[in-house]
Amino acid sequence: MLLSFALYRSRSKRRIDEKLVVDILAASARNNPNEGLTGFLHTDQDCFLQYLEGPPGPLFRLLARIAEDRRHTDFQILAEGELEERLFPDWDMGQINKHHMPREGLVAAQTWLSPDPDIDALPLIRAFAMHGQKLGGIEISEVA
Repeated sequence: MLLSFALYRSRSKRRIDEKLVVDILAASARNNPNEGLTGFLHTDQDCFLQYLEGPPGPLFRLLARIAEDRRHTDFQILAEGELEERLFPDWDMGQINKHHMPREGLVAAQTWLSPDPDIDALPLIRAFAMHGQKLGGIEISEVA
C-alpha cells in the first residue's frame, strides 16, 4: 500500500492549553483509524507541529480541512512525501508533552519554530518517533 506523509506547522489564534490539545487528540482518535491515518501532534509556545502518515487520499483531504480551520493561522507544510512503512504505526494520534522533550539533539533544537524554517524533516520526524518509543509513547486512547 502506498503511504504518504506530511509535516506541518501552524500558529494557534488562542492560547494553547491542555483542553485544546486533548480535544484535538480526541477528535483524531475518533477519526484517524477509519481513514488509516497515524502520527503525532506537538505543541510549543503558540505553535502546532503535526506529522501525519497514511493513504494519500485521506491524508491530503485532512490537510485541506486543517489548512482551512480558522482556529489557527500561518499554516505551512514543512515536508511531504512517500513512505515505505509507517514511523508511528501504533499512534492514531500521539503526543509528546513538551515537559518530556529531550534537552539536546535535533528535537531539542526546535528549528521548526523559526519564522522561515530550513529543516531536513525526515530526521526530525524520526527523532520524534525514537523519542516517543523511548518514553513508551503516549497513546490518545489513554487520555480521552
